Amino acid sequence: MNFNLKITEMKTHVIILGLIFLISSQLHAQLKYEGTIDARYKTIQLDDGSFKYVKYNQKEQKVFIYNLDNTIWRTIKLPLPKDHLLDEIKHISQHAFNKDDEVELVYSCVVYHISDNIEDTEKDNVIVRFTLNIINESGEQLLKVHDSNEMEIIDSQGQKKLLIYKHLGKHFNGKDETLIYSF
Repeated sequence: MNFNLKITEMKTHVIILGLIFLISSQLHAQLKYEGTIDARYKTIQLDDGSFKYVKYNQKEQKVFIYNLDNTIWRTIKLPLPKDHLLDEIKHISQHAFNKDDEVELVYSCVVYHISDNIEDTEKDNVIVRFTLNIINESGEQLLKVHDSNEMEIIDSQGQKKLLIYKHLGKHFNGKDETLIYSF
């Protein structure tokens, strides 16, 4: 019986030591507040795994890309067509579309057309038109697809594909197609 009592005491000591170790390691892993960023920033992950903050300045038509320490990393001028507004920044990378180290930016822009035919009340008199754009940081147009605002990069068995979802009709009526590009 004395032997079983010693084993129980040893188990208790091991559990207590484990709890002390766990508590002491948790005391050293506390969070430290670093600051606040504006809600209009978007967080992105580059193809090398690093994270950046992105903010669009509508007045200057520029995209500012910040490091996590809030220092500016890159600034890119967005060439928006006349009367178009930025819809969304879809993707930012350095090596997805080109082998050079220039940043590549995928974004969609939108323009609203109001129909002159006000008498026709059965049809929607506002037409929404999107354009999907891929540019590099020098402003060079790599790809422009009218009537699209969605894209996806997929990797299947080592082969990368760019899928661009295109709207075929004037309205969102489900008549869409997917354009497939290989890398």
